[in-house]
Amino acid sequence: MRIRTGSPGATRPGTPAPEQRSRRTPAARGSPGPWALGRPARLGLRLRRKAARRGSARGPPSLPEPGRRCRMPARSVLLAAASVLSACQQSYFALHVGKARLKYKVTPPAVSGSPEFERMFRAQQNCVEFYPIFLVTLWMAGWYFNQVFATCLGLVYIYARHQYFWGYSEAAKKRITGFRLSLGCLALLTVLGALGIANSFLDEYLDLNVIKKLRHF
Repeated sequence: MRIRTGSPGATRPGTPAPEQRSRRTPAARGSPGPWALGRPARLGLRLRRKAARRGSARGPPSLPEPGRRCRMPARSVLLAAASVLSACQQSYFALHVGKARLKYKVTPPAVSGSPEFERMFRAQQNCVEFYPIFLVTLWMAGWYFNQVFATCLGLVYIYARHQYFWGYSEAAKKRITGFRLSLGCLALLTVLGALGIANSFLDEYLDLNVIKKLRHF
């Protein structure tokens, strides 16, 4: 009787060895493909690849962790302060219109009666009509162009509206100076916001930063 020697799993000489499964660790196999990641991870992967192609030293913007609230950067604090100040000014104007109603005995919903009340009411309404335009242009110019410059223009606009309101309350002709100054501030904020948005668009999609190129001249 012939006794076989060797391990049970040994193969005969000349026969091919059975294929063995790889026992590499997940780290050795490499990172999973983008299809195996969640949506935030896929977005971060695309941003990292884009930053690598462009040769950016800053890298992609960090994504918020799940469960954490997104915070606006600190560069918007001046814009926020100017916005709060302008909101207080609108409340200040509305308060004086309410006092004028009691003084000249103009009961709601009437908006006419005493000429003094009509001028003050119209001044307050004009400030309210331009207020959304001011907020949008202020934030666009500050966010995409320069926060300090936009905030300074915003403060000048608030001063112009103060002059306009009290000038109009005294006489219709005294409203012109404050009104023109406020329109000039809005025009500058609009132009700066448009330039900043256009530069950000070119930098993001065409890799062309006009502001950086102008600094080299």
